[in-house]
Amino acid sequence: MISQDLCQEISTQGIEDSLEEWLKQQAITKDYHLPYLLAHALNGVIWGLFEADSCILSTSTQAFPECDFASLNLSSLQQCRVFGSAGEILLWNVDGEWRARLILETNVSKLVTDKEIGVIQEKQIIWGTQGRLSECGKFTLLADGSQGLKHAVPIAVSKTAFKKDANKLYRPIRLELHHYYSYDKDGVARIFLSRLVNIDSNNK
Repeated sequence: MISQDLCQEISTQGIEDSLEEWLKQQAITKDYHLPYLLAHALNGVIWGLFEADSCILSTSTQAFPECDFASLNLSSLQQCRVFGSAGEILLWNVDGEWRARLILETNVSKLVTDKEIGVIQEKQIIWGTQGRLSECGKFTLLADGSQGLKHAVPIAVSKTAFKKDANKLYRPIRLELHHYYSYDKDGVARIFLSRLVNIDSNNK
């Protein structure tokens, strides 16, 4: 199957001892560097940033402690994605057992070259019409309109990025996804897998 050529299962050994150390090992100490983390927990969303030089994982919770964001821990985690241009790791739970899979861009490129799959690139608009940089300058606290709900993305966004049009609210943050599709025996194209690729500011 094409999905098996594209994905490879990876070991979750050690995850029960330390989720953070397991994530850092996957994101930083491998040959590829995956800088971003997006985790969904029972009590909220957690963004993270891996810094290869210092082998540190910083999270939105640490960047803005006053906001009482969810903490990254195994007991409340539902799923987690570690991603970047080189690939994506997805961690999820099946009947109490943690599983993980890896997609590498090098494998994607080969399948595209061989015309086994196609790729649809999508940039989703991320909620947030105003932003404030963290003290470390690596996260931006986002809020939307007059609503009180907030989240913090692991990129630095200048205040000017939110003022494209003075008369309209503007959401400059984009989450890039790649959707992979193939054709079945009847010639119908179907998306069989998607992954996160990047997060940036669209200030055009």
